[in-house]
Amino acid sequence: MITLVEARQIVERMKDKFDSHDFILLYACAFPLSYLDILWNYDGSARTADSQIAQKISEMSNKLGISKGEKGFSQNIKGNVTECTKWEKSK
Repeated sequence: MITLVEARQIVERMKDKFDSHDFILLYACAFPLSYLDILWNYDGSARTADSQIAQKISEMSNKLGISKGEKGFSQNIKGNVTECTKWEKSK
């Protein structure tokens, strides 16, 4: 599963406001083997794997210096527009 070190590296590269889909796409690009490992653990289901990553972001949000915003819609890693959580870096 995604580590705090990996998550921090991704958050550092994000804009001040981002959503879970942005995070997951950048994570998959930055750590492709880790992302594939997560997919493998969830029988190749990107939806389930991405939900687990989003949950982990939420659990680590204080340590990552981000706060949860409203829900919104954006394009996910498969190109579908779905609901996700919006995040903002703490100042």
